[in-house]
Amino acid sequence: SAVLATTEQVWTKIFREQLDLPYNAPVLVLYSGVTQSPCGGASGATGPFYCPADKKAYLDTSFFTTMSQQLGAGGDFAAAYVIAHEVAHHVQNELGILPKVDQARRASSTTEANALTVRLELMADCLSGVWARNVEGLLERGDLEEALNAARMIGDDHLQ
Repeated sequence: SAVLATTEQVWTKIFREQLDLPYNAPVLVLYSGVTQSPCGGASGATGPFYCPADKKAYLDTSFFTTMSQQLGAGGDFAAAYVIAHEVAHHVQNELGILPKVDQARRASSTTEANALTVRLELMADCLSGVWARNVEGLLERGDLEEALNAARMIGDDHLQ
């Protein structure tokens, strides 16, 4: 995907210039219907997700249709935001944030664990914004509104 390529360019540059670290890009797995990952099974109802065990982002090809028709979150940049959000979870994993949050969730009450999950999702949204700010030649008038609408309509109920 062209969007995935831009995430690789942006994060490679940021990791190199700001962190002096190599960036290992995730693999994007497109599937239809159901799929298996080391993180468990998934279907279109699961929504897009990132699996840290294999460092892959999984997207059901019908999700973007659902996003547009049922959730009212259409547009090319809304779809790009979804991919950037899943890549952001990979960035969290590369930086060691995901394992630390997972460890903290296991040691927390259900309420605290849920709050940590929300923070992790909000951080992924923030990192998606970092990507959007740094990608060149992709944004057009109305794109940010599409992404914000997608974030509002989808929220953490559909993106993992």
